[in-house]
Amino acid sequence: MRIINIREQVEYKDKAIEYIQSKWASKENLRLYEDWITHSLKTNSDLPVWYLLENKGESIGCAGLITNDFISRIDLWLISCFNQ
Repeated sequence: MRIINIREQVEYKDKAIEYIQSKWASKENLRLYEDWITHSLKTNSDLPVWYLLENKGESIGCAGLITNDFISRIDLWLISCFNQ
């Protein structure tokens, strides 16, 4: 298994977006994850940063480290994770 930092390995951006959308997104917010991940590649800040977990070339998990919960608590830092 390997953990891929999308900021360091930008060639995995689209694969990560697709996987993260398949696990976290709803029909209503599908494009939000694409926007968040794409914009995270352009920041000078340490956060947000997104990760993809692969095993033998198959995406099996993902994580996002963000500065807030995107909704109401901008004072919080959050680690969001999902795996199969």
